[in-house]
Amino acid sequence: MKRSHVVLALLLVTTFVTLHPSSRHLWRAFLANRACCDFSWTTAVRVTMHEAIGGVTYPSEIGQDKWVLWKVFPQATSGYFLDVGSGHGTIGSNTKALEAAGWTGICVDPFPTHMEGRTCRMVQAVVTSVPGEVVRFHTHEGLGGIADSLGKWKEEASKSPVVELTTTTLGHVLDEAHAPTDIQFLSVDIEGAELEALKGIPFDRYHFGAMAIEHNEEEPKRTDILKFLEARGYVHVHSYRQDDFYAPKH
Repeated sequence: MKRSHVVLALLLVTTFVTLHPSSRHLWRAFLANRACCDFSWTTAVRVTMHEAIGGVTYPSEIGQDKWVLWKVFPQATSGYFLDVGSGHGTIGSNTKALEAAGWTGICVDPFPTHMEGRTCRMVQAVVTSVPGEVVRFHTHEGLGGIADSLGKWKEEASKSPVVELTTTTLGHVLDEAHAPTDIQFLSVDIEGAELEALKGIPFDRYHFGAMAIEHNEEEPKRTDILKFLEARGYVHVHSYRQDDFYAPKH
């Protein structure tokens, strides 16, 4: 980044923070935007002002939606997403802001909640690499998942009721939806079963412009996901908290 751009960004931040009554909050928001999404200083300033003055909200837990809309596909007003483990349709959603920007796509979750107003195609399913298997699934809201795959939050999730569900694959979900072969964003957050879900995608037919894959700092799952995606032409481009971010290798 050019020195002049750094100086300009600092000047904008300093001026805005000084003048705005919620300066401390804005400064924290600016720093969070820098960290979450690998933004430049100028982009972090723009996003922070966009939120503070424009009233635009980004409900994702750690900025996955901002990363897509400001870093990977800046200000794109159309696109297609696959949101696996979409959970609550509003709070913590990685794709609600994308819909607000004009995108469409598929939301996958066995127990979706608060999907009112969402425009994505809702698929109630549990996904793995093999279709037709019966699995035990903990129904904890927010931390639910396949009993045999739960990792970091297993103790908490295990307090919830268990139901038996029959699996499908993301390849089947995409085919049934007649999804485009070029999908701009893939989000996978299914509490330990991310790799098995990825294995159910025919990567020779479907291609992704960006991915946010939860790992919860669990090994060897995190490294196994990295190796799996690298073997299919994707590279790790960023990490923040519990997610790794990927893009196609160019």
